[in-house]
Amino acid sequence: MEKLNKPIRMVVCDLDGTLLYSTKKITDRNKDAICALRNSGVKFGICSGRSAVALKTMLALWGIDQDVDFVIGFNGAMYMDPATGSIEETDWLTPEAIAPVMESLKGYRLAMAEYHGDGLYSTADNPIVRQMARRNRLSFHKVRPDWLLRNSLKFMAVGMPWTISRYLKSGEPARLKTARVFRSGPFLLEFVHPQLSKLEGVKKACERFGCSLDEVVTFGNDNNDLEMLAGTVGVAMANALPAIKEAAKYVTASNRHDGTAVFMEKYILTQPPLQPDKPESSK
Repeated sequence: MEKLNKPIRMVVCDLDGTLLYSTKKITDRNKDAICALRNSGVKFGICSGRSAVALKTMLALWGIDQDVDFVIGFNGAMYMDPATGSIEETDWLTPEAIAPVMESLKGYRLAMAEYHGDGLYSTADNPIVRQMARRNRLSFHKVRPDWLLRNSLKFMAVGMPWTISRYLKSGEPARLKTARVFRSGPFLLEFVHPQLSKLEGVKKACERFGCSLDEVVTFGNDNNDLEMLAGTVGVAMANALPAIKEAAKYVTASNRHDGTAVFMEKYILTQPPLQPDKPESSK
């Protein structure tokens, strides 16, 4: 891999399949690299499809709560400052946007679900949705489909991989005008605002910390990371989908082999320490 063209001022990591080597742990090598980043003046943030509210608890369990400057949740729709707990939310799906999504899912054996506050609300009670709630330390609630017709930052369909594949091949996603859909793992479809992407969340962080996108390294592996990696100094994991590797500028080792730390140690932590931070934007 060739050297970076300019100093890096910010690093943003996806979680599942990227920074996490399981759904529960971050390796000591990755933690040490993150700590060293911030000691050198580089900002560090998380960008995930998960709820930022749930992630605030998880940061402490993972042992990185003191080394995270910001958390971007719901694929860019939620921005949280872990130090103050302040949250900004944008790009909601309205009930009018969700209704056509629900209509498109008729005839498919898929549970429909949403995150609200510290709970996961689902139309079915099964091991998959229960596990989603457990891994995020959220309460679980079974609800009627009409309960989900409310403003939401992310709408989900959960089920067997072959059912999800059948839905994606049906042409229904292409006909949707009110939401963007992508597959996030074998059991999960995510529906978000049509203009939303993780890159929009990274732009919010850049505004606050005075960075440009070409001063930001991002790490990812899955469909919802594509725009983020393409719009920054993107680094794909060795375990990433082919389209993600194609969109990225670099490829590092897999999440099971400390790929984020490998790249940071070789290409970012070797740069001279940054001068004092640029002032945060007043926007």
